[in-house]
Amino acid sequence: MARSIDWTCSACGIREWAMADVDETRTCTCGQPMQQDWLPRIQRDAQWDDQRAVLVLVNDDPSCPADVKVRYPGSHDCRVPPGYRRQYLRSLQEVNKFERTHGVANHVMHYDSNGRALDDTYHGERLVH
Repeated sequence: MARSIDWTCSACGIREWAMADVDETRTCTCGQPMQQDWLPRIQRDAQWDDQRAVLVLVNDDPSCPADVKVRYPGSHDCRVPPGYRRQYLRSLQEVNKFERTHGVANHVMHYDSNGRALDDTYHGERLVH
């Protein structure tokens, strides 16, 4: 089965990419055999520590109005108002569950790399130019 493989020549340092079988060998333009270049995988923690976790302040009091039950502080060292408690969302699954239950979206996670955000359109009409 063919895969995309990065090849590196140990003699001249030329790098190239090609579709090839894993057990296949290649010869460089300089005549030397090329080696498959296995790049390391990027590893990230599944659980986030306190500094990387998403912090929200939640008020569990039933008499509290719905629009102020949750507050989003600007930093982790903020003052907690009376009646609120810190809630750390320590994984992507916890953030997604919180978004669904509260009807909100975390723009940092859902911001597109081309400069588009989730709220750039309203009823199909673009709000940014």
